[in-house]
Amino acid sequence: MSATVSSFPVPPVIKTITVRCAPATAFRVFTADIGRWWPLATYRVGSAVDCRFEPLVGGRLYQVAGDGTELLWGYVLAWEPPSLVAFSWQVQCAPEEAQRIDVTFRPVAGGTEVRLVHAGWDKLKTGAADRREEYDRGWVAVFEHHFKAYADAAE
Repeated sequence: MSATVSSFPVPPVIKTITVRCAPATAFRVFTADIGRWWPLATYRVGSAVDCRFEPLVGGRLYQVAGDGTELLWGYVLAWEPPSLVAFSWQVQCAPEEAQRIDVTFRPVAGGTEVRLVHAGWDKLKTGAADRREEYDRGWVAVFEHHFKAYADAAE
């Protein structure tokens, strides 16, 4: 009798917050101000002093080191202000292993609901479940704490 090995899909990381600003402001803060709210001291590859979006489909999301060296994080897949930005995420993995992150901005009473969905873990050749768990914790700090605090203070 032989055992059958089944593969189970790795679920996406989903984080939802409400910020105290309009969708257009939340979108702008998330994209144009990413280098101001992203905690580069702890969430980066190597050394980085800034990170940036190029605001168009096909544009890059990348970090910048103090010497000007750029390191690609991914490419913009959808750019629909003020409701959606989507991008590939290929930090510390091969391009064919890139995951997808969708961030949506929806008006709600008192501000904007911002939802981040980080999916595509099954593209990773090894360690998908472990990487997903690391990012699940990381998005709490980066998105739920740092982005929310910055967006809540935005005008």
